[in-house]
Amino acid sequence: MSILNNLDEYKRWRDDKLANISTKIETCLIEISNPFELTRSEKDRIKHLCQHNNFALFNIEQQDNYPQAIIAINKQFGLIDYDPHLYVQNRGLAHITQSVKQDQAEFIPYTNKAIGWHTDGYYNTIEQRIRAFSLFCVTPANRGGENQWIDQQMVYLQLRESNPDVAKALTHTQAMSIPKHVVNGVVRRKISIGAIFFIDEPSSQLYMRYTQRKKNIKFLNAQEVRQAVAILDTHLSTTTEYHFSHTMVANQGMLCNNILHKRSGFIDNPFNPRLLLRGRYFNRLN
Repeated sequence: MSILNNLDEYKRWRDDKLANISTKIETCLIEISNPFELTRSEKDRIKHLCQHNNFALFNIEQQDNYPQAIIAINKQFGLIDYDPHLYVQNRGLAHITQSVKQDQAEFIPYTNKAIGWHTDGYYNTIEQRIRAFSLFCVTPANRGGENQWIDQQMVYLQLRESNPDVAKALTHTQAMSIPKHVVNGVVRRKISIGAIFFIDEPSSQLYMRYTQRKKNIKFLNAQEVRQAVAILDTHLSTTTEYHFSHTMVANQGMLCNNILHKRSGFIDNPFNPRLLLRGRYFNRLN
């Protein structure tokens, strides 16, 4: 039994969630003195935040080799099973920056455009589910590039408290489909069909796969699912105490268990363009 179909379990989970979540971003920022060897208190604080808030922000001092430092931090939380997707470099890190390469610029993270609410790897198969990611700012944009996020478990909780039927509709096993990705007759990614909210089997944790980018996305042609998606989008467009907004500065990063997030558009300094390092992992932070 799980919180999705057992009311007593759900109530216990809900009460624990509400009792432990933080709504102040200042309490979610950790100063890391040495990225290659975190102290016990640094580790414990990050683990606590990721367990209850689903994210932790951190600052590090300037480094000679940023990818090496970020990989070292991630490894200390067990993040080693990375997603070897297109454009990955540095043992699992993708360089998120405006790309002049036509094939790469087809993917919106490598542009300066705004990105709507989504979870990373929403198009992946179950076998390649993204359970955690890290994001680190080497160079911020000249203007814009703000990140917003909200713990998807809180989204589910809020929807279920206000309208249980909406929350239930979003757990339909065929709620959202992403067609296969074919390039020159070669299938680069299989079709992906699944629920929007679901219990992840290995971790027994509530997860979400979602995108507001409606291009190439198909929602189940059932009235309750389409209405639920519309209500979900309306909820995300409001501002609750559980919504966070922050523009990362240089030497600042984030760890999370694939939190629901979005990005505003930005304007680059052409001589020093925005650069973020992103790692996506098949396992959760441990």
